Amino acid sequence: MIDLSAIATSIKLAAVFFSVVIIGYAGLIIATSSDPIARNEGKEIIAGVLIGLSILFLGPVISSVLTGGAYCPA
Repeated sequence: MIDLSAIATSIKLAAVFFSVVIIGYAGLIIATSSDPIARNEGKEIIAGVLIGLSILFLGPVISSVLTGGAYCPA
């Protein structure tokens, strides 16, 4: 039988790992660039990653609230 909870946990772990890498890259862009357009690009990257992580972690909670189901944390 497929353990969906373990799969969800693995996906969340991978997403957090890659988000840390991407935020580090964006921070490097912000710290080393003298171009204001590139700095804004780095800020947009960070904002996008934070929005994506918010959706990833709040999605199950929001869906369980809307459907009235019990939320079982993975």
